[in-house]
Amino acid sequence: MKKDTEKTDKFDLVVIICLIALSVFAVSASFITLFSVGSRIDPDSYKTTDMSLGWKDENGIVLSIGGILESSKNYSDTEPLYVYKKASDIKDEEMLYLHSRNLVVNIYMDDTPIHITGTGGSLEGLDGFDNYVFVCLPTEGNYDYLKLEIYKTRYSAQSGIGSMISGSEKAIIRKLLGENIIPIIAAVIFIVVGIGLIVIGVSTGKKVESYLSSVYYGIFLVAVALGSIFDTSWAHIVSDNYIHTETSQRIFLCAAFPAFLAFIDKFFVTEHTYPVKIIEIISFIMFPVMLIMNNAGIISFIDVGTYYLLFVAFCGLVIFEELFVFMLKTRGARSLRSMRDYISVYIFIGCCIIDIIGFISMPVGNDDMFFSRLGLFVMSAVTILSWFNEILEIIKLGVQAGRIGKIAFTDANTGIGNVAAFKAEFDDLEAKKLTCRYIGIVQFDVNNLKVINDSKGHEAGDLLIKSAADIINNSFGTIGNCYRTGGDEFVALIVDDHAPIACEEAIYKFNKLIDKFNNNENKPFELRIAFGIGYYQNDKTTNATLKEIHKIADERMYENKKMLKARYAKTPEEAVIR
Repeated sequence: MKKDTEKTDKFDLVVIICLIALSVFAVSASFITLFSVGSRIDPDSYKTTDMSLGWKDENGIVLSIGGILESSKNYSDTEPLYVYKKASDIKDEEMLYLHSRNLVVNIYMDDTPIHITGTGGSLEGLDGFDNYVFVCLPTEGNYDYLKLEIYKTRYSAQSGIGSMISGSEKAIIRKLLGENIIPIIAAVIFIVVGIGLIVIGVSTGKKVESYLSSVYYGIFLVAVALGSIFDTSWAHIVSDNYIHTETSQRIFLCAAFPAFLAFIDKFFVTEHTYPVKIIEIISFIMFPVMLIMNNAGIISFIDVGTYYLLFVAFCGLVIFEELFVFMLKTRGARSLRSMRDYISVYIFIGCCIIDIIGFISMPVGNDDMFFSRLGLFVMSAVTILSWFNEILEIIKLGVQAGRIGKIAFTDANTGIGNVAAFKAEFDDLEAKKLTCRYIGIVQFDVNNLKVINDSKGHEAGDLLIKSAADIINNSFGTIGNCYRTGGDEFVALIVDDHAPIACEEAIYKFNKLIDKFNNNENKPFELRIAFGIGYYQNDKTTNATLKEIHKIADERMYENKKMLKARYAKTPEEAVIR
């Protein structure tokens, strides 16, 4: 069992090393792909044009439609804003990419529709969304201008056009790759590490005190990573279904939050966590309820997104306060978690709150999860370091326990198992004997220990016992386990489908070794060892207990002892059976 534990711990270390290697490989491969592709193609084909400048409204006022829309004219979900750009500014085979938030943007060439996002201020009844458009602008025909019809939505957060570029399809894709490379690489790393933590947590089980927190944190990382992937322009363009993409993003991020709360509850072993437990329960209830309501068409994740973000921000403040209180209460006392663990969580929560505030109040175009991603890297690094140290400590304690256990179950004089080790295996075999075909029990007794102790001294007596143990272990130790159970008593336990045959061969070797010892002219004494064997046989002695089989072996040993005494006793004292 101890060997299995050590193997598991070593396996966990190998997994951690592999995770680090995979993460480095993912980052390296992504950058190699990015730069190697660009080096093989003419750089001029990757040029893009910023299309957010040079627009005019109906009154001929020049506008910039990047960030928060700048306009001298109000527009709403019922009254649109129309902006125009000369068609002569568009090159042949040019694509237009547009990313807007909380807007309905329809695209026309003159009055010919090129892309219709929705009607009025809503898109299929959903308010508050990131909309990504990737269309080809026609150049054939006599067009005078490119027109955008822009409606606001009812969503309270800032609205605007975050990115609007034109160019060849390759140029736009390369630009978007550059914009999304860091979020995608981070997501890949989080997914790999998250799955690894889940595997480690499940495999270590209760051997690691915080194994459940490893599982919860792994689920949290994977959910956050998937949510961040669906937040990229790549996911929107590949999916070409903004409802699916936006909903998936919110589903994964909402699913990540209960896992994060469960991690906090398990990782920081606190005595004052009722507020954390309460919000944890609320989050676990809210998520499936929202999921059911979304699938039933009652309410969408997009509609409740702002309210859920506010709930997350409130929970973050609660966690911050609870951990701070517990940190102060345990200051100066031995605590499972170090100061850096608390600080890393504070950093992550603070970064998330910054992103939430930015999402609600700042112009579109910013990376919505930049600070959260940065804080998550910090918290993950510190948390994994803590788990790594915990595993190392378990390995160290396991090695120490192995040494102590070996001493506790080893006879000091002979080096074989002692009576405690014998009882442990004996009880274990009794419990699983029905799965064994044969169990052999060999009882040994060394003759004349008292005589040699009295005549030659206790050092000679210890040598007698050591010599007998070596012979017994060399004979029967290869087919079973040998133990010293008393001053001059030994037992061998053999579990083998062919135990009788194996024991016959061991007895032959046993007798040969005794003869070799006694035939030595320089021997310090005559060595005689009595033995008796009893067998448990599954199909014939199923109802017998091993204690009964042991008694049979002991009786047979006693008969053999009497025979040896009668044959080899040289003095009346040696003939006495004790």
